Amino acid sequence: MSQPLHPQGTLRARIERVGTGELFRRLGVGARSCDLGDQGLYLAEELVAADVGWLGASDQPEALAILVLALMIAQRQGSTCLPLDGGRKGPLRDLIADIGRVAKLELDAARVMKTITNLTGAPRFNSVIGAGEARVPLIVDLDAVYTERARWLEQRVAHRLAERLARPARDESAALADLVARPGSRALSDEQQKAVALALGGGFTVITGGPGTGKTLVAAAIVRGLARLGVTEIALAAHTGKAANRLTEVIAEQLGAIADPSESDRALAAAPPAAQTLHRLLGFGGHRFAHHAQSPLPAGAVLVDEASMVDLEMMDALLDALPASSPLILVGDAHQLPAIDAGQILADLAEPGVAPRVAVLATSYRMNLDDAAGRAVYDLAQAIHDDDLGKLASRAVPRTPSSLAFTGAEWVDPSTAKKPHDVTLAVAETTWHHFGGPAALRASETVFRFVDGTIDPRDAAALEALWTQLQRGRILTVTRALPTGSVAINAHLHELALERLTVTGRPDFVPGEPVMVTANDYHRGLFNGDQGLIVRADEGLDRHHFRAVFRCGGQLRPFAIEALRDRLELSWALTVHKSQGSELDGIALLLPHDDLPLVTRELLYTGITRARRGVVLCGSKAILTSGARRGALRHSRLGARLRAKLTS
Repeated sequence: MSQPLHPQGTLRARIERVGTGELFRRLGVGARSCDLGDQGLYLAEELVAADVGWLGASDQPEALAILVLALMIAQRQGSTCLPLDGGRKGPLRDLIADIGRVAKLELDAARVMKTITNLTGAPRFNSVIGAGEARVPLIVDLDAVYTERARWLEQRVAHRLAERLARPARDESAALADLVARPGSRALSDEQQKAVALALGGGFTVITGGPGTGKTLVAAAIVRGLARLGVTEIALAAHTGKAANRLTEVIAEQLGAIADPSESDRALAAAPPAAQTLHRLLGFGGHRFAHHAQSPLPAGAVLVDEASMVDLEMMDALLDALPASSPLILVGDAHQLPAIDAGQILADLAEPGVAPRVAVLATSYRMNLDDAAGRAVYDLAQAIHDDDLGKLASRAVPRTPSSLAFTGAEWVDPSTAKKPHDVTLAVAETTWHHFGGPAALRASETVFRFVDGTIDPRDAAALEALWTQLQRGRILTVTRALPTGSVAINAHLHELALERLTVTGRPDFVPGEPVMVTANDYHRGLFNGDQGLIVRADEGLDRHHFRAVFRCGGQLRPFAIEALRDRLELSWALTVHKSQGSELDGIALLLPHDDLPLVTRELLYTGITRARRGVVLCGSKAILTSGARRGALRHSRLGARLRAKLTS
């Protein structure tokens, strides 16, 4: 178990006087286990301290602290609010029990629920809990507790979406017919044609589908269709730079594959729209957006890919900046994990009966279902998606770390060993070996030559081969922290790399290691989630330096590690959240040794569906089945607010 965190707030002494200091130290363990870090504990501490003069019974500070942490865990999974359930059994009570278990607190969940009901049932004057339009940190509305800002954003987004959905549809039939007659690399299926038609005909559309269902192909067809309808300045965006780059590449490929392009196709091919991150599209800088209602986006339409990762705050900013006359199309997988911040916009809108303009893509083309390995991965993902625990237990073949083949669906259970964590590390090492870790380190002895930031043609094939090798597979984790988290696993594999190389000192990164950008760097054109690798690079000075190489504009380019150090980390292992949008040959998904609230059906589904042909699940049967049974805390009232506005 991770080390406990400690209260850090300026009012710590007041908290100690009301006897909750030890409580916060224990809750810190639970907060860190759920990747909340110090900030979750700090917020709970400050709110309890602010309310100390108004809290009555001695158990009320404890209940308020647990309520705040529960709300933050729910927001971490995409919720905007947490239902109060009137004190009955439900998600809040289950989460309270989980917090107590992970923090090793002996909590009486029923008693804590009763106290929370008293605190939230009739908010007191000057309390941190209010109702309706009160301007206090926590708001009770529609039988749920919100942060004040989350409730305000949810109301605004519902209002703006209702306005867009009320716009009359337009006739897209001629544009669609011409698209169908002039396919790109692959003809659109019937369900894909229906999705394109829906997007071309309205002011707001949601297109959702699982992995490999052709969402990006549909996005390319929508761009071509909008051009046929006379829409200019089509803006393409995604939550991450990786997804934006992929969208740009696919659209360029589709435009280049048309055998008989129309005039609008030729115009697009001559100047294809380039996707960018939502932050860059909206001109984010200095904690504010350059584009908003008073400075709208100069866009005739906006299409957002990987929209499951768009949170409530970002959606509000986008709707604020987009002119009412410009169509908005959201494309993504509603069953994947939502954004790390509050809001699960795509999943909310894809619920039956919420939004009238939703297209669902059901046929997957990623896993080759005629191939036994691809079929096994697909069947495992479906068992998770369908909550079929009976099938889940039989879909993955039991293995030992040394017998893993990374073909089909395999499962290693560390709980049967005397030292479970040694088994988890062995799975990580086997994955590292299988997907070429040692081979990458051997290849890294090569010095790659670059001229003016471009790879020397004589070295281009070798660098591409190394790049391709390192993109085949990854280790996925549930958290960053904990011994089974991405930070610890990367540190362990880095030690193996250092043992195999002759280097001076103990550098943070060595040639042959994959790395990831952790924050947007607009100056260099690198974005949060971008994947790269470390190489020895000769840039024309007859000596080599370690450089981080990333694919920018289709070319592999070197960057000084020193310039990126505060936003660069190893990526042998990634959290499942960071892996979204990736397509890999195989993955190993390492589950924690304790059953955490973060292990959910959506997390398992998202991790498994990153792979084409091989999935290794590493975790106890109890945690695997518990996670498959536990739906993510996706609670919001956006759908209810939107339905109310559309029917009023």
